[in-house]
Amino acid sequence: MEYVLWKPQPKQAQALACPAFELLYGGAAGGGKSDFLLADFLSGVNDWKQNWRGILFRKTYTELGELLRRARELYIPLGASYHAGERRFTFPGGAELELRYLETETDVERYQGHQYTWVGFDELGNYKTDYCWRYMMSRLRSAAGAPCYIRGTANPGGPGHGWIKARFIDGKLPATVYRLDGGTRVFIPATVEDNRILMNNDPEYVRRLEALPEHIYRALRLGDWDVFAGQVFGEFRRERHVVKPFALPPDTWYKFYSFDWGYKKPFSLGKWAVNKDGRLIRYGEWYGCKEGEVNTGLELGADEVAKRAWAGAIQEGVTEIICDPAVWAKNDDGPNVAERLERAGFIAIRGKNDRMQGMAQLHDLLTQTAEDGRPMLLVFDICHAFIRTIPLLVPHPNHPEDVDTNLEDHVYDETRYALMSESANYPQQEFRRQGVRWAYHKSADWDPLDY
Repeated sequence: MEYVLWKPQPKQAQALACPAFELLYGGAAGGGKSDFLLADFLSGVNDWKQNWRGILFRKTYTELGELLRRARELYIPLGASYHAGERRFTFPGGAELELRYLETETDVERYQGHQYTWVGFDELGNYKTDYCWRYMMSRLRSAAGAPCYIRGTANPGGPGHGWIKARFIDGKLPATVYRLDGGTRVFIPATVEDNRILMNNDPEYVRRLEALPEHIYRALRLGDWDVFAGQVFGEFRRERHVVKPFALPPDTWYKFYSFDWGYKKPFSLGKWAVNKDGRLIRYGEWYGCKEGEVNTGLELGADEVAKRAWAGAIQEGVTEIICDPAVWAKNDDGPNVAERLERAGFIAIRGKNDRMQGMAQLHDLLTQTAEDGRPMLLVFDICHAFIRTIPLLVPHPNHPEDVDTNLEDHVYDETRYALMSESANYPQQEFRRQGVRWAYHKSADWDPLDY
């Protein structure tokens, strides 16, 4: 009778067969993440022998101990030798795997000058930024021509939730390989249902997950990347609020833009439509963020931004843009940002900057439903910046009625301006349809119904 030491389950097999350079595996708890990493390293052991060298990280020494125990169970029967003092496995052909821990992100700099063909991070969400991940990508090379890979596992939540979501989840289909930043990248999701061994051996595991608080349950049981502890807009649900684009006829939908300016930080332009029932739809956006980076602006000049925005507005029949009041700040070197928008063709309207009221308005529209049972605020699925950044906002540490402004809050700010604007008020649309024109004022509190 043939003895089988380990056999991958379907999702593990899918990930093991994937040729992408960067791969994230997991999502929910119980998906067999650690076993996947240990098995994935074996892919080059026999073919590349002494030219196959890997390193596998955990956050702390205690966590590393758990991983070492499982590695010994799988590797020793394959003929590998374990060198305890160096926390290193050596395989018969000469391949090597080191197991290390990184308590702080700067610890990764100890590996300057090292080279590997395979790098793994177990529980990648323990790292606040992508520094360790990107640093170790630079350590991947092979003079012998061996393929190089970097692999990580993670659950939603944790310090690294935001950057992992931005890098692997947002705007991307699961199990789909994307060519980005000169390489290939993929996310392979797995849930406890994908681990039949655990389900059979511990049937109570799912019940224990169901007893957790809702945000933890959604993260660990469902692998939901739109939820984590402490988020401000926990009512946002991708399955409820995000919809596929559909036609917005001008006789039933009024369109306008909102805008938050940024240069070193991203600017955000939101495209909105409102109907007679007061339902708002974010039907498009232009987020000025460098591709593959978080909270880093394009450094485009205001004239260029205004020109490109107006080119789109003409096609969509939009004239009004609700702006951050700061764009009216005086500029000694020339026109301010608001004046540049007006020169391009827009009617620039000063947004109301009541942060508490803006937060309440967004909460209300996310929770309120119309007669069709759907929320009063919907988002087209092409609005990746909104879908990515709104769920990541947490309260300001000193002002719980506001978001933490150190976070990527640019989409949120222009959303506030849109929701509190007169353009989002249906009676104002009726005046427009009747051909009524109002004097243009740069005041934050003017009321067109007075004219």
